[in-house]
Amino acid sequence: MKYLVEAFDKKTELLVFDVELPVGCDERVKEIMGWAVDPQGWEGYDLSAVQLTEFEKITEKKFDRSVYDFQLTVNG
Repeated sequence: MKYLVEAFDKKTELLVFDVELPVGCDERVKEIMGWAVDPQGWEGYDLSAVQLTEFEKITEKKFDRSVYDFQLTVNG
């Protein structure tokens, strides 16, 4: 699976940028998201502050929650 953290402008709701998670982090993503079953490959999930903090650690990037809303998308 390919996982993207997507950032949407809070005012316009338009996608501003995305960050691809590294290959091989599937198990860590499942743990962060609390998934009991594997995703189908077409979903999008709103991210909580706690989840986003964990994805910051994986990507080594800082995400600005004051300007953007974040979502994890799954692409099979």
